[in-house]
Amino acid sequence: MHLRILVALLLVSPACGGDPAENGLTIGMTTDTPATSTTTSTSTGELPTTGSASEGASTTTDAGTASTTGAIEPTTSTTGHVPPDTCGNGTVEGEEECDLGAANADEAACTLACELAACGDGLVRDDVEQCDDGNLAPGDGCDPDCQFEAQGEDTEVVLEGLGLMIPSDLYDGGQSSMACVDLPIAKVGVVHDVRMKIGAEHPHVGDLVFKLWSPAGTVLTLMSLPGGAEAADDGMSDSPENSDMDAVWPVVFRNDGTDAELMGHTLGIDEAVCRDDGVCEYAPSPGAGPGEDFGEFTGEPSQGTWRFCAGDSAFADKGTLESVTLTVVVG
Repeated sequence: MHLRILVALLLVSPACGGDPAENGLTIGMTTDTPATSTTTSTSTGELPTTGSASEGASTTTDAGTASTTGAIEPTTSTTGHVPPDTCGNGTVEGEEECDLGAANADEAACTLACELAACGDGLVRDDVEQCDDGNLAPGDGCDPDCQFEAQGEDTEVVLEGLGLMIPSDLYDGGQSSMACVDLPIAKVGVVHDVRMKIGAEHPHVGDLVFKLWSPAGTVLTLMSLPGGAEAADDGMSDSPENSDMDAVWPVVFRNDGTDAELMGHTLGIDEAVCRDDGVCEYAPSPGAGPGEDFGEFTGEPSQGTWRFCAGDSAFADKGTLESVTLTVVVG
């Protein structure tokens, strides 16, 4: 009798308790149900945060930096300016000053921040600026035009009231065929740069040749028959340039000036260079003569006698050399 009751209890006990696993019981058997991941991705590009080794890491794309939320942070220029979201699409929008699309660059006309390049912005623009220190102050090595300032001390020799006749139609390429003045520099050192200012009276600038000799014998042709084509540096060529030179309006020669070959090219007869066109600073243009620019003298000893000479290759038009200023930057 007791045995029958025990068997009956054993047969009905599982049904009373339901699933043994839900009651925390182990009945000597296991299941092979695999664990499933609940991580999902969305169309917003959000990165999963499941506690993996990559959690918190960021990824970089060509358009900028993706944070752990998948948002794209815009690329900034080296000035630290954050561009508008539309910068780089090639269309000027909103607060953008410019937008060249893929051509935006901190060394280009339109920066990575979609701002127009300008001297003083701290960015050096290719083929336009030599330097840019973020300001327009002179005397700090980078001038207000974003060009390197000469390092050294200016030493100057000024000659005025010369009234020296320039020999007409005698220029043959040699120093002896020219009107010359000596310019002594007493400062001992090395030449860093050279500039000149010339005041002359002449009715036909296309007849003239200007040259400078250093104490070491190096020669630079500052200009040679501007506006004319020369076969050789012998005075046998002509130039149609018939504008004047007025000694009251001297011209300056320096490396960053206007090409001296263009001197007077916009002027007519009886109009004077500098006085009537406002162009008063010229870069050397040797033509068929020796030299290239004032860099010819860089590194030479500054001390000694420099010599400037003016020649005239045409008949009838006569002129005089009135003033000469030589500036040598000595380091």
